[in-house]
Amino acid sequence: MQISLGLANKGTDEPAAGPAVVVLADDLFFVTRLTDVIRQVGGRPIVVENADELVAVLDLHFPVLALLDLKTPGDWETAIQRCKLSPQNRQIPLYAFGSHVDTETLRRARQAGADHAWARSRMMEELVAVVQRYVQPAAREVEGCADPLSRVAVAGLLEFNRRDFFEQHEYLELAWNEESRPVRAMYQGILQVGLAFLQIERDNWRGALKMFRRGLPRLREMPAECQGVDVAALRAAAETIHAEITALGPDRLHEFDRSRFPTIRFQNPYGVEEIEALGIGLPDH
Repeated sequence: MQISLGLANKGTDEPAAGPAVVVLADDLFFVTRLTDVIRQVGGRPIVVENADELVAVLDLHFPVLALLDLKTPGDWETAIQRCKLSPQNRQIPLYAFGSHVDTETLRRARQAGADHAWARSRMMEELVAVVQRYVQPAAREVEGCADPLSRVAVAGLLEFNRRDFFEQHEYLELAWNEESRPVRAMYQGILQVGLAFLQIERDNWRGALKMFRRGLPRLREMPAECQGVDVAALRAAAETIHAEITALGPDRLHEFDRSRFPTIRFQNPYGVEEIEALGIGLPDH
């Protein structure tokens, strides 16, 4: 069966919003079921035709999850190995599924590097929970999230909201260096998303994708709110922009409306004087 690469978004020139989930399946029933569930939980399904396309699509779209039916054509063992050997893609969870009686194929999938290799019946039973786990990750405890932002981190967020994406990097890198707890990953994720926006402003498509793919995993690992920062809103906006510029490609990056860069909602526990002492002015609003 031939499945168009663009099937999931057919009928629109705009990419669907939400985190991407790549689907490789050869059965129309499973394709329909998988894509329906992904949409229902807020994801963006991307269907590929065969194992040979899997690595390229993961490189292009940087999904939060990949689902692979072991009945599909192509050398799926090599595809899984290539995905898991790639520094960029190895962190993407890959669930393979196949016949419960063909234990040898399931074993080969695990040996190739699949994070999970399940019977098809189990995959369908747990499908909603699996997709939701990655599209809408549950809140988790991160040491330091309950504390207020540092002054230098606030300065970085204010610069971010002023769209000075170079200066936000300077402040947030300092905040990252001063913080030893796991919450520091939030500072790094935000500054890297800001640098992705800077690369968009410079019409550097590859540079923007590179920075998105460094920053987004860090934001995906954070709670929805951390140190008074609305991480979930920033993550969702960044995921959408990443999807849109990926679809535009390097030759059409200039078409992206840069007025749509998001601002970060956060609680500022400091007074004007304390922040201005760091050498930054407050935004106009």
